[in-house]
Amino acid sequence: MSVGETIQRLRTERRLSQEQLAELVGVSRQAVSKWELNTALPDTDKLIPLAKALGVSIDELLGNGPGEAGGETPLMEQKQPGWFATHWYWLGLIPVVWGCWQLIQILPFLLFVLGVTNSF
Repeated sequence: MSVGETIQRLRTERRLSQEQLAELVGVSRQAVSKWELNTALPDTDKLIPLAKALGVSIDELLGNGPGEAGGETPLMEQKQPGWFATHWYWLGLIPVVWGCWQLIQILPFLLFVLGVTNSF
């Protein structure tokens, strides 16, 4: 259900005319008409007065609340991070450990070369 359809449904359920709703919200009747026809959306500063005038929360007004058919729907489905996303740090340690192992293997040679050059 679109925002315009929701506004129109709630307005008629409360037996308000477009003029009465416009007066409660502080807009023109034409603005309410455009909202209901889905040719325009309410400005963000009008959402709170509109929701109060219709007796619903802003979530319900925008179609995210329990008033919507089928109950509440999440805006985004939560995804669990994959294996790599949770283990990237530990995977990064593999090259570090490999580099340390290489350094340990070459260290005696480096010490020998440095020890020999220091004696001259």
